[in-house]
Amino acid sequence: MTMTRTDKIVALALALCAAVAATAALAGPAGATTYSNGYQLSKFKVEVEGVQTTILKHTHEPADPCDISDFSSGRERVVFKSKPIVIMASHFKGQDNPDFFAGRRLGIPTKATIERSYTPAIGMPPASAGCEDNGGGVENITQPDCGRKTVNPYLVKLEYTKGDTREDKLLLTTGGTVPDPYKFCPNAGNGGFPYLVVLDSKGGFIGADLSQDELFDPKFQKWISLADGVDKEVGNDYWTQTKIQWSVSFTRLKG
Repeated sequence: MTMTRTDKIVALALALCAAVAATAALAGPAGATTYSNGYQLSKFKVEVEGVQTTILKHTHEPADPCDISDFSSGRERVVFKSKPIVIMASHFKGQDNPDFFAGRRLGIPTKATIERSYTPAIGMPPASAGCEDNGGGVENITQPDCGRKTVNPYLVKLEYTKGDTREDKLLLTTGGTVPDPYKFCPNAGNGGFPYLVVLDSKGGFIGADLSQDELFDPKFQKWISLADGVDKEVGNDYWTQTKIQWSVSFTRLKG
């Protein structure tokens, strides 16, 4: 059978299409690169948002007639949200060492709005107790500078659980050093801004159930990862409770 000029052109075009398809299949999905040594590199568009609320309560009873009582209380609500940002994620397959790079930044910039209140309730010994030798009353008490404040940027970081833990969770932690914007309005220690809680009351990680294998699997193009948890601390004369909820969306990008 003799091929015409038209038949030859069609056959050549079909062969070229087959070659392009085969090359694409060997290269894998766009935006995911795996090297022969197991090194994986992916580019994502990421968006982060979350809410953390903290309650603080002092419960100090006077230890003796000249001691003070302290039943002060405080509350705080932090809302943070990022704009879409492009990051690179790298990983050696089979190892717990993924890294997230957000350009030259120390973390992912978000805008945080903090609402903090504090109600002092300190009882002094009565004058009849004869405690003047202990210094008497408290003078020049600075009033709390509570209320609403904004921190922009507030840097947060993505990382995975490390060490001997069997958990494989994505964590959200504070990135860089952000000072407390309040000078005289107390927070709840590690349960208040600028910190984000990462361990619950039982010592488990507060993180999203997105494994490293899933994140670096090129067959998946988008994830929305959710996390929530509660941390409670009870001391001799105080207790705190911090609740956190956050979400991170990943969209795989080309290149």
